[in-house]
Amino acid sequence: MKFKLFVHASALVFSAAAFCLPAAGQTNENAARDAGSPPRYINVVHELLKPGRAAAYSGMLSSIRREYDQFGIPAYWLELKSITGPDDAMSLNFFDSFEEAGKMAGSIGSAVGAHPELAALQDRLLEENVASVTNLFAERADGLSSRAASINFAKMRLLQVTVFRVYPGNEGEFAEAARSIAAAYEKVEGTPPWVVYAVNSGAPAPCYLMLTALSSLKDEDAAAARRAPAMEALGTTAQLKLQELARSVYQSVETNIYFVDPQASHMPQDFTAEDPIYWLAKPDRTSQAP
Repeated sequence: MKFKLFVHASALVFSAAAFCLPAAGQTNENAARDAGSPPRYINVVHELLKPGRAAAYSGMLSSIRREYDQFGIPAYWLELKSITGPDDAMSLNFFDSFEEAGKMAGSIGSAVGAHPELAALQDRLLEENVASVTNLFAERADGLSSRAASINFAKMRLLQVTVFRVYPGNEGEFAEAARSIAAAYEKVEGTPPWVVYAVNSGAPAPCYLMLTALSSLKDEDAAAARRAPAMEALGTTAQLKLQELARSVYQSVETNIYFVDPQASHMPQDFTAEDPIYWLAKPDRTSQAP
């Protein structure tokens, strides 16, 4: 069961033990965080859709979003649809503390109890459209990111997601490589910022997610051109070391691009206020599933 809409509060996996961190002192760390900036924790819900069900899934989720608006349910998700890779959907839930995640879980539980028709619609969404679900939690790895403070998820239109699966015991080597690459690309004008999250539960560890927020596919046009000057800034010795690390550290590396589905997303007011025309546009009801 996943957190975005229909997981029971008792099934959430966000205990302090799961993150190997004490819960005390975390609640107010990011109290002043801008609405669109990367949160401390993310819950990633990845859904592989049944063949031919992408449009029905999006339409039904848009209907659910309208129900959450109508009932004033304070539970939020950012919906993404795949451009590359299999026909799938990805949802991001943002949290800055365990307390915040718990409150959202309570809101979902109360809503399901008070509105059984909403619960039925959420069950239909899964049963009719989704082949499988992967649900994971991850914590921001500040030292491995590149200019993450400049990211505004409320302004992005696409998200590039790179998944690094690392052989156990090689976390330090991965961190070394990530810091080196970030330092090199920061010297190249026009390189978009990215934020790295370390997966704590829901996937075989060690696993890292690199999220790069894009305004359009044009942001990728110069990706190949940026690589050469970045490697030049890195230096020959460091390049050889990174190549060796890549052979010995990574189990796999996979990159896919998703576009944001604003009509199927449900985000708080301070987030949507960053770009209300985009986030609050009225959906085309003729294309929405009941």
